[in-house]
Amino acid sequence: MILACHYSLSYLTFFNSKIDPDLFMISFNWTNFIPINSQSSMNLSEFEQARCYSPFLIFVFKTQPMLLLIFGFVANLCSFAVLIRPRLRRRPTFSYLAFLSLSNSLLSLIHASFTILGVYYGLTLDNLPLFIFCRFLNRFAIDFLTHFSLYTLTAVDLDRIRTVTSKTAGTHRNSRANGGRQHGCAEAFIRVCLVELFLAVVLFLLNTHWLTSYGYTASSSSDNLNDITECTIPYLNNITRLNPFSMAYNKYLTSILPIIELILFNILPVFISLLATIVILRHVSIKYTFLNQINKRLKKSRRRMELHLSILLISLNCVFILFTTPHNIYSVYIGQLQRRLGNKHESEGELCSISILQKSLDLLQQCYFMSTFFLYILTNKRFREEFYELIKRNFLSCKHKKTNHSSTQSTTRRRHHRHHRYDNGNDYTTNYLRRPIQSTIDGQMSFTDDLTKDDCEDNDQISTSGGYSNDTRYNAARSSFA
Repeated sequence: MILACHYSLSYLTFFNSKIDPDLFMISFNWTNFIPINSQSSMNLSEFEQARCYSPFLIFVFKTQPMLLLIFGFVANLCSFAVLIRPRLRRRPTFSYLAFLSLSNSLLSLIHASFTILGVYYGLTLDNLPLFIFCRFLNRFAIDFLTHFSLYTLTAVDLDRIRTVTSKTAGTHRNSRANGGRQHGCAEAFIRVCLVELFLAVVLFLLNTHWLTSYGYTASSSSDNLNDITECTIPYLNNITRLNPFSMAYNKYLTSILPIIELILFNILPVFISLLATIVILRHVSIKYTFLNQINKRLKKSRRRMELHLSILLISLNCVFILFTTPHNIYSVYIGQLQRRLGNKHESEGELCSISILQKSLDLLQQCYFMSTFFLYILTNKRFREEFYELIKRNFLSCKHKKTNHSSTQSTTRRRHHRHHRYDNGNDYTTNYLRRPIQSTIDGQMSFTDDLTKDDCEDNDQISTSGGYSNDTRYNAARSSFA
């Protein structure tokens, strides 16, 4: 049977699934545990659920999809909208995190939809169309988005390792002009999009077999006119017409695919996340030690922003490892248990404990989707600023415009009469006296705007630590005495 040990084993064990030893042995899909029951067994499953699950667990299972829609789907969509803004997407790290939030948002929507169908409507995959719900949503979409999200996080870690260990990126950045910096920022975002497109194409080809060959339909024993969707491995003893393709596909699903997923989607990503966490943590400790030895002006510079970004990735990796590793380890145990169940039947109490533990670990994995938005908010100041700016422009701007419009109408006439009190000579003198002051302000503001420009590389370094350079002081002096 399939042992797909990747980090988002889906919470698709429908709430009305029957716990039966024979069923546990025959139709167990380890990526998405959806036992295929006949309609007559659904009433029996409700009785068995009352014995297996406590009222607290039933309450958790019923509220989980709503929380997943709010904190998983909506919150990750908000994260994507913030991270894709021009100021943040200049950095490759934020661009990768935008794609990560988008994939996690779609995954949360699919998981919540399937859980709602099972918990509130009592539907299983045998009641739904084969291609849309079994092949496309349950298998292809979940596996594709899961692997895409997983390797997007891996790409973030690799990019951050390259950044913090590079010794030439800072020198290369300092040698660029402003036009070259903007061109480099655009190139960085395009490079991230190309990497994500390459990942999407590879994963699409790897998971295409779910759309074409997985699952089958079988006629009902009571009524041959109604077909039941069998969303499981096409076992050879259930296929009336054997052919070489069916035998080869069964061999691929049961022998080759579990090894591929164990290595590519479990061991390798977790190893890269651990390595990235160690490297970034060492980099952060060195940088904080260095910042404690220099002046306060440099502590508020872009180096502090870089440290916040490193802390964000460390937190994201730690949450990923803590919330997903228990489920992956338990999946290996379930694979061994399945072989043991082939020879002997377990007691009902053990089967209940297995089902409860598996669903609890599924819930723990879903917490990873719901935690990314809060990690961005808590660990990154720039994300908080952009999120507040997005809320202010899209939700508070209308109310602000109405208030300003009413206050403007009440003061327009007074400003109009006040304007005619002054003659042309006074206006000319006032404008003449204000001109050097305005030029001084413009010079200072242009310098401040230049300091607040974002760079597209993660290893931004400030060339001086003592404030303004000599050329800047000279230009500011010229503008003030013009």
